[in-house]
Amino acid sequence: MTGISYASRLRLLLIIAITLAILAFYFSPITQSRNFYDYADQRTFLGVSNFFNVISNLPFLLVGLLGLKRCRTHHLNAIEPKIRLLYPSFFIGLVAAFFGSSYYHLVPNAFTLMLDRIPITIAFITLYCIVLSEYIKPAIGYRIVIPATLYGLLSVVYWYATDVINGRGDLSAYVLVQVIPIIHLPLIIGLFTSPFSHGCYYLYALLAYVLAKWAESNDEQLYALLGGVSGHSVKHLLAALGGYMIYLGWIKRVKNTTAGS
Repeated sequence: MTGISYASRLRLLLIIAITLAILAFYFSPITQSRNFYDYADQRTFLGVSNFFNVISNLPFLLVGLLGLKRCRTHHLNAIEPKIRLLYPSFFIGLVAAFFGSSYYHLVPNAFTLMLDRIPITIAFITLYCIVLSEYIKPAIGYRIVIPATLYGLLSVVYWYATDVINGRGDLSAYVLVQVIPIIHLPLIIGLFTSPFSHGCYYLYALLAYVLAKWAESNDEQLYALLGGVSGHSVKHLLAALGGYMIYLGWIKRVKNTTAGS
């Protein structure tokens, strides 16, 4: 994009991140609803509590394992060494999300929810760093992935600690882990040019995740509308579909001088 200088585009991203951080601090504590653990579908099947909210996590495992299997030979590893460890970390996050979310739904409480949010944080931050590396500078995601992931993990632990102390954990630090990437990703793809093709799959993944959050917020309504399939189960399926979109874009991607987003 020639109309806006490179430095101005970077400043815009920085200003947005700082503004969101200020807003999160201003509105803290941000707490989840009091009936957060009261899911619409709590049926037990085959001796498994909350069976459908547990089993609907299976696609995370399948997509994660599929991605890890391809990591050994995929051409992108050789093309861009700085991204070499980012994609495997993303797929590991998906595999861990299967275990974390399944365990949480088996025994819903603050501690298991913390274990659920940790792999989600890893996958989200890693994906954000991948897009930064592919669209802005190859080394940038590689350099910030560790401190950004550390921040994400601490934000989840902070929520849990404040939940133990106050009974209503403060999500203000954690919400930035999701809100900043959700706002930044389409801007980065629109404002910068990637040497890799099939960048549209990032937008497909983002759309799937936004729909997943919508389904989560309409848990009971979808449960009634779909005749026993809850919004939370749909959320898992859509979020895993987002992960699969990342996988598809990755295996289709090629590097050339003309490919953009």
